[in-house]
Amino acid sequence: MSSEHLTHIKIGDLGEATLIVGDPARVDLISADWHHRRKLEDSREFVLVVGEFEGHPVSICSTGMGVGSTEICVIELLENGAQMIIRCGGCGAWNAAIQPGDIIVNQAMVRTKGLLGEYVPDEYPAVADPLLVNRIYQGALAAGLRAHLGIGLTTETYFMGQCRQPHIAGATLKADDSRMAYWQERGVINAEMESAVLFLLGAIYQVPVANCLVVHLSRATGTWAATTDYNAIHKASAETVLQAVLS
Repeated sequence: MSSEHLTHIKIGDLGEATLIVGDPARVDLISADWHHRRKLEDSREFVLVVGEFEGHPVSICSTGMGVGSTEICVIELLENGAQMIIRCGGCGAWNAAIQPGDIIVNQAMVRTKGLLGEYVPDEYPAVADPLLVNRIYQGALAAGLRAHLGIGLTTETYFMGQCRQPHIAGATLKADDSRMAYWQERGVINAEMESAVLFLLGAIYQVPVANCLVVHLSRATGTWAATTDYNAIHKASAETVLQAVLS
């Protein structure tokens, strides 16, 4: 392999579906009940586990936070034969009707100007596979999850790009709150830091991709999901995703 990570994978190890998550700890949370579970990689932010879910070979890998590490992870999963990739992560909701603990399935993402500019120009859209989107969304509804479908925003920064003000003593730089309102007025319902990378790479390399995100924070009301509830919903939503895409 030309890449420096995920070096212990063989073609075929990844199975029928691969989930990606930001937090390495979430790999164990989601895969704990899989049969024939094996850890293939644990390097920096990348933890990769394979196993069987309801008789299907599947895999899950952590990406870490943000664009750079997600690009590395997704490219190397594709190099090693990933058949479909779904991001099961978290996000902040920008729509007041969406509550912490709800599920968001994005069919497309607004993306930071220049995001993955080495691959595509700014005009190139970041869109998920429509068939996967529909299966995941309908599966979430059938499972009784409070699910929402819409366009999200992927940004390269946690603070300024998501209109968050850093609390640094003596700093005069201020976050531009009008940017959130700008996107809200244009129907953007959530913000996060990874999905557009997955959507763009999936489109370029012709592999079905999608996301299924748990809302951890409502930016409209300032309310957070409780940690225990958030983890339980992550596990339940990931299992719903696998059932939907493998059926």
